[in-house]
Amino acid sequence: MGDLERSEPRTWSERVFPWVWAALGVLLVIRTGIRDRGVITDHLEFGRRVLQGLDLYAPFAEAGKPLHPPYPPSFGLLTAPFSLLPETVARFAWGLTQVLALWWIGVRLRGWLAALAPQHLPRVHWLLLGAAAIGSRYILRDTHGGGGNLINLALVLGALHHAERGRPMAAGALLGFSLATKPTGILLLPLLLLFGRRAAAAATVLWGLSFLGLALGLLGQGLAPLERWLGGTLAYARQVDLFATPAEGFPPFTWMNQSLRCALARYFGEVPPAFAGQVPGWFPGLGLPAADVAWLRLAASAALLLATFAVVWRRRADPRARPALIAAVLALGLLLSPISWKAHHVALLPAFFLLALRLAEGRRRLWWFVGAYVLLCVLGEEVQGKDVKNLQQSLYLTTAGTLFLWAIDLRDARRPGGPGPD
Repeated sequence: MGDLERSEPRTWSERVFPWVWAALGVLLVIRTGIRDRGVITDHLEFGRRVLQGLDLYAPFAEAGKPLHPPYPPSFGLLTAPFSLLPETVARFAWGLTQVLALWWIGVRLRGWLAALAPQHLPRVHWLLLGAAAIGSRYILRDTHGGGGNLINLALVLGALHHAERGRPMAAGALLGFSLATKPTGILLLPLLLLFGRRAAAAATVLWGLSFLGLALGLLGQGLAPLERWLGGTLAYARQVDLFATPAEGFPPFTWMNQSLRCALARYFGEVPPAFAGQVPGWFPGLGLPAADVAWLRLAASAALLLATFAVVWRRRADPRARPALIAAVLALGLLLSPISWKAHHVALLPAFFLLALRLAEGRRRLWWFVGAYVLLCVLGEEVQGKDVKNLQQSLYLTTAGTLFLWAIDLRDARRPGGPGPD
């Protein structure tokens, strides 16, 4: 009866937008496939080493620089199938996988709209286009470089979808694979618990450990790869002076890292001249000792965590609050992660979608944020120039935007009914 129940003709957007999305998808696949370098090359090598039982973190491409030290051994499970293909074919296959991930993200966001504001379903393509436009810089960075963060977000949203429908094993398999390959979504575990999805949370842990065990079994080197990764990760997270050279070959400080801890080090600490000299119009921060800044970032992280999960606890029983809570937790993950490259910010696509919905609901005062965000965070070096890009990054405007989105999603989650007019 599903097809017979609909008597009204399809709207213009329903007829045209599928072709628009298909054309954009093809362009993204081609853009990824024809690139002759990028992080995808390292990803393929990581997967190949897992399959062949080689030293995962041995230098590659650059002399003395270890291969992907921030990634756990099980990250190679994501890229191993692609490493079996010729590199050019693998690039196109990876690009297609990213586009399919984008499609699935769109499907899940449409499901949010059907639950929150079904009257806006005829506008769903416009809302998705708005979210994609605001996050375009991050989508282009992730697909062009081959980062895989869109795949990670698709896994997360798929896991939450299955958990809400009482399919804990499916949810655990998706989220467990996501955490085993990139543990950036670790905050979703307590979120599942507070949502009452204990079986899904338990299945996530079991699946995640299984994927990790599979990777270690393929490597055949015992726990050594895991111990090296854990040691480097803990040292990186505890590092007091963020401008010093990290242990185990982890990434040194760069203005591209838009995590909260880097923003606090810039504004409250003392930036070495070598980094300050990269920024036109440089002005110094407060110049506090690195140890004091470390305590400050610990306090700030704790405050954000407590504020977030206090709201989650209060609103956990309201299904209409859950989209905003999920978007806020994803934004919080970016803020608290030691590394938040631009491509990682595709995790904000759910927040951008809710932002587009708020505008459709009449929240006109948010247009100032959209305009400022696009001007200051989305336009890239090709438009603004390298000096402006360095200045923008050193001011941590992207971090500020993430913090604003986190705050507005939490505020809406606290209100019965979720996003809507003021």
